[in-house]
Amino acid sequence: MKKILFAVIVSVYIIFPTVNSISQSYWSRIDSPVSSDLKNCFFLNSNTGWISGDLGIILRTTNGGNSWVNQNSGISNDIEDIFFLDDLNGWALSWEIFPDSASFFGTIILNTSDGGNTWLRSMYPDTNNFMKTIFFHDLNNGFIGGVPSAINRTTNSGQTWTPTQIDSNLFFLLPINKIKFINQLTGYACGGFRDIAGIVWATTDGGMIWRGAEIAPEPFFDIDIIFPHKALISGGDLEFGSSLARTVDTGANWFYDTLGVFGLATGISARTPAEIWITGSYSQKFLLSEDSGFVWKSIYTPDSTALFDVEFPDSTYGYACGEGGAIFKFDRTSSSVYGESSPVIPEAFRLMQNYPNPFNPSTEINFEIFDPGNVSLKIYDASGKEIRTLVSEFLYAGSYSETFFRRRTSERNLFL
Repeated sequence: MKKILFAVIVSVYIIFPTVNSISQSYWSRIDSPVSSDLKNCFFLNSNTGWISGDLGIILRTTNGGNSWVNQNSGISNDIEDIFFLDDLNGWALSWEIFPDSASFFGTIILNTSDGGNTWLRSMYPDTNNFMKTIFFHDLNNGFIGGVPSAINRTTNSGQTWTPTQIDSNLFFLLPINKIKFINQLTGYACGGFRDIAGIVWATTDGGMIWRGAEIAPEPFFDIDIIFPHKALISGGDLEFGSSLARTVDTGANWFYDTLGVFGLATGISARTPAEIWITGSYSQKFLLSEDSGFVWKSIYTPDSTALFDVEFPDSTYGYACGEGGAIFKFDRTSSSVYGESSPVIPEAFRLMQNYPNPFNPSTEINFEIFDPGNVSLKIYDASGKEIRTLVSEFLYAGSYSETFFRRRTSERNLFL
């Protein structure tokens, strides 16, 4: 008589020290020199970063937010995006909507080579193009995107821009809100428009070709890349609330869900691969996941302030910015704690439910490890009897898939 295994008990043992996270919200408000809304955070490390916002405001800190310099951007228009390659070279975007005789409707590109002490202004060469995001690999090679839908590339420091290949005309005229790369080859983009579509793109050839997918009825605003193959993209609108897109295979497949919180998920950043933070804008809440983006809870921001962007340059410090010039700092070394303790969870690995279950003759087991080390993965039956050891070796950080066959050896896929 055939016997079907209805339950699989899987244990993953990480034979190296793991770090436990008591995910407390160590957020406190720090002094800000401005009262206008702040929309974008960009940090090179825990000490050096820039925050930008309305009325051409660009702030810089070099001491972890203890003091801020209000840099002179030379414009009074809102800053749409800011990006720095290093502590000297950076770019910012704004829109010219009231042109004079020397300008035209379109995008203002600001560039600095001295850390923002001085900014040079130029116009994106095409009129009526309103760019919302900019990214550079080095001083020559960069990307820009906005409205109408286009991801354009430069190889000469922005002197000229040429369109990249987007694989569908269905997304034409939909805004691109963010472009990010994790290395020279792998990058993601997101955008869309409310009540029309939320679009995500991925590239694995350095931005020459972008694979797009329409996966939501509302736009996406920000991207956090956990590993090259794994990215989280936040979005939403005032009708549907905050939402999230997630891929674990470099954009081949996307998983989408609403997060059940009013407001737009405008900024997203991972403190660790397991702990992800989202700013909920006018909901006056953070959204927090402690299991790498599967389950989310909402936490009111300090002072119930609307926050628009969040950035964790490392696992100890983070920054968020928002309405009325608000700047908040996350400091795990601080004794000033906002919020309540959350359950202790492992940050070293994540084990997903096997599928299918029940099964005959095979089932797939997916797991992720966030630090390299010796890994043991064993299969037990419902009575607790060990059936087989599938993995007993050193593995690098990444997502793995083991296929367990009842009477055959297993097959493994590694997504890097």
